[in-house]
Amino acid sequence: MTAKKISIFAAIWSQNLWDELILKNEINLLKHEFGEKTKFFVFTYDKTDIFFTDKNVKYKEYFPIWIKDKKNIFRNIFNFFSLLNTVRKSDYIVVWWGWIIFDKENQSTRNPLDLWIFRTKIFRFFRKKIYFFRLWIDIREEKNLKKLKKIFKKYYKLAVRDKNSQNILEKIWVKAKVSIDPVFYDDGVRYFKKDFCVKKVKSFDFSYKDLEEFDFYQKIVWVSLRSGYLEPKSNISERLEEWKVREIITFLQKKWAKVVLLPHSFHKTDIKANDFEFLKKFVKDWVEIKQNLQEVYDIYKNKKIDFCIAMRLHSMILSQVYEIEYLWVSYSLKTEEALKVAF
Repeated sequence: MTAKKISIFAAIWSQNLWDELILKNEINLLKHEFGEKTKFFVFTYDKTDIFFTDKNVKYKEYFPIWIKDKKNIFRNIFNFFSLLNTVRKSDYIVVWWGWIIFDKENQSTRNPLDLWIFRTKIFRFFRKKIYFFRLWIDIREEKNLKKLKKIFKKYYKLAVRDKNSQNILEKIWVKAKVSIDPVFYDDGVRYFKKDFCVKKVKSFDFSYKDLEEFDFYQKIVWVSLRSGYLEPKSNISERLEEWKVREIITFLQKKWAKVVLLPHSFHKTDIKANDFEFLKKFVKDWVEIKQNLQEVYDIYKNKKIDFCIAMRLHSMILSQVYEIEYLWVSYSLKTEEALKVAF
């Protein structure tokens, strides 16, 4: 039987462990569904820094890419025809980008709705089966529901990662089943008998006082925090955020813990989304920071950790998957909903 060909449109380019592990586990799930010999074309904005490799996976550069820069005109012309040709020869189009549909977040990332309307028109022009694979959707402005309808006009299969996404689609009369985040499959396990979350706090309220009840003596504590959510929007300040983080690290050291900073994002262009740039400010005597995605991933997979202060969604997920106690610092509905589905 001829191997299926699948084009994947995903958030692969920003050096974010979340996105890379979703891709890794998604491809494994799709192989289970369509066969081990399935060929994949993965669209990305950066083909130079590839986290996941596989003999049946080829990376393609997105169109458009940095279109405002006139130097990229021929690059974009090539990418446009490459897009058409790749879609044409594919049997299925898989779209899983968690950021496919959203209004805004505390980052500089732009709303991609119009771009996805354009892409789905191309998919349908070639009469391809569109598989919306475990999406996360966050629409807060009613005017964007009209654009939502255009994206989900016709499709082969549709699944979302949380109840909130399901409810949003119901507003445009689209039904979707809820399936858990593919990262929950990282060690082959899907359901969990025990919840390794020892405490949950809201990000704006989080302080060293939330750690006083735990014994950290000679334990390795990993700190996975992101910028922009540790203070209320009305009081947002880099100085206040930095002061809060330094206070937490100082407290842990006084409790004789070894503190290691765990960035989940090394975004090349969006500094607000780059955990490494934020956390490296706190590196000092006896405080380390991991330098790349592979180092961070190995920490979880090899359980080189006693306790995790987890703010990034996939810090929580990987802590749960690899049975590591963690304190959940919740900053958005996205993290709330994704973890609900697993239990």
